[in-house]
Parts: sequence; C-alpha cells; structure tokens
Amino acid sequence: MSTHPEPSGTAPASGAVTSDSTLLSVEDLRISFPARDGVRERVDVLQGVSFSLRRGEALALVGESGSGKTMTARTLIGLLPPTARIDSGQVTLDGQDLMSLSRRQWLKVRGGLIGTVFQDAMSGLDPVRTIGSLLMESIRLHSSISRRAACAQAIEVLGLVGIPKPAERLRAYPHQLSGGQRQRVMIALAIVTKPPLVIADEPTTALDATIQAQILELLRTDLGSSSLIIITHDLGVAASIADRTAVMYAGRIVEYSSTTEVLERPRHPYTVGLLQAAPAFSRERRPLRPIPGTPPRPQDLGASCAFAPRCPWAQDDCRSLIPDVARIGGHEHACLHPVEESV
Repeated sequence: MSTHPEPSGTAPASGAVTSDSTLLSVEDLRISFPARDGVRERVDVLQGVSFSLRRGEALALVGESGSGKTMTARTLIGLLPPTARIDSGQVTLDGQDLMSLSRRQWLKVRGGLIGTVFQDAMSGLDPVRTIGSLLMESIRLHSSISRRAACAQAIEVLGLVGIPKPAERLRAYPHQLSGGQRQRVMIALAIVTKPPLVIADEPTTALDATIQAQILELLRTDLGSSSLIIITHDLGVAASIADRTAVMYAGRIVEYSSTTEVLERPRHPYTVGLLQAAPAFSRERRPLRPIPGTPPRPQDLGASCAFAPRCPWAQDDCRSLIPDVARIGGHEHACLHPVEESV
C-alpha cells in the first residue's frame, strides 16, 4: 500500500479527516450492551471511536483482545449482535451513510462495497459448499454477468491469490484445503467484486510464519485500489502493511498516527507497553516486558484513565480523570502524561 502524508493544519482531534480523498469516515462511534450487574442499564463497549481512511490506504487497528477492534469492524459491516445498540456516531463510506441502511441494503454493501476477511477461515467458509459456488454467488449477487463469465472470474481471482490449479479448486470443499489455502480463498472472496474497502480481521492468526508472510504479501499487492483495515494484536503486522495505526484500549482509540510515528515515537504508555512486549521491537539483549495485569471489563470502567491500573507512569490525576484526545501535528493520543522519549 502507498504511504500518504499526514494532514497538517488545525484538523479536529477526533481522528476523522474529511476530504475528497477520504473513503471512510467514522466519528464518535459509541456502542453499548445490556448490563447484567443490576446497577446500570447498559455498558459501553465502544466509547467515541473516530478515525478516517483514505482511498488506497491501509489502516491497522491494534490492541489486546477485548479492546474493541472486532466490535468496530462488525459495526462497519452491519453485523452487530442483536443486543448491541448504537448510541451515537456517524459512519460514512464513499459518501453513503451506513448507519441508516436497511437490512436489504446491507446485503448490497457487504461484498459489493466492503469485502471481509474473517479471522477463522474454516468457520468463515460454508463447509458444505464448494469454493467455486461461494465465489460465483458473490460475483453474481453484485453484478449481472452470466454464470460462465462468473466462473472465469472466480478462476482468475483464485490464481491471483496463489491457489494452484485454480480451475480444479473450484470443485474443492473447505476441508480439502490447507489452512493457508483457506485463508487465500477468504481473501479471494473479499476482493472478487473489487470493493473499495477490505476489512481483514486477524488474517494471519494460527498460521505459521512462512504462510503469514505470504498472506500479508497478498494483502499488500493484490488489493488493487481498495483501501484496507487490518485488525491485529501484532505490531509486526502493522509495521509491515499499514500506512497509519490506531491503538485501541478499553473501547477507545488511545493513539493514532502514521505507523512510523506510532512505532518509533509512541506517546501513550499502552503503546510503549505493547512495543516492549513484542519480540520484533525489543532492543538487542533486552528482556521482553509483559504489561502487568489484564485489560478491564467494560462494566468495570469508571471516571478515570482505563489504563491507569496497569500503567507504570500513572499519577493521581490519572485515577480521577478521563483523558481527552490531544493532537500534535498528525499524532493523536489520549493520555494526561504522554511519554516523551521514543522506545
């Protein structure tokens, strides 16, 4: 993916940048679920998530499990659980308001405007249907081409993602493919209609290092003009593919900038902790430093910095105030006492 310069000037600190080059804009997205503690009616799981995505750009959403990455993605494709409620926010894709779509309209958006690579390829593919039938159904749902033309297009995209003997593989079932091949099929399903946006949720999970590298190379080179949101807990994945990175914690984006800026000059202590716990970013002969404790449950969040109980630099005000988002140039962070030195 190409690297884009950061916006300059006095853009708002929300993270959403509106311009002619903006494909996706997410502003103040708040999602809640029913509470089960007998005290509150609902619990917030996303708390004011805002970001934007330019055409042809790759954005990484990074954070531990439970940080809100997948919930953000599920909102973007209209697949929230029935008990979820969108309390506020605006999501616009290529000028279209996704929050106002009907169920029938979502069927056209998924696959047509947004391609999705799900985390578990085995469960993401229908076990009783052939690869060819899945690809051809998606093609014909979003175009008016003939079955013969759809078959040719399916063969072409399987070859594009590196499936050997693609014409023969059209008749294969998911269980007849290796893990790496199933993930390639998921990518083929995501890009076969040439959507402007592709969302990849942990696309390299449970794959060995060689296959991981191949999958990331596919995402870098085979998306054409599509923009990419990649969800990952691996900073190495973000470094290899993303133009910009948004670090999420407890339902908020706590740091947001170009990937180079986030990895080389992190401002939020949580980002520093992730870097210190990652082998690829550890300095020579320095032991890995896991972040102490565990991420908070949404129902345990209060009027304080959510990371304060795990933060080695937390001060008294961190335990009594929720930090606002500060913006310096194109670098945003939500911390009362940001880190001054690079890792």
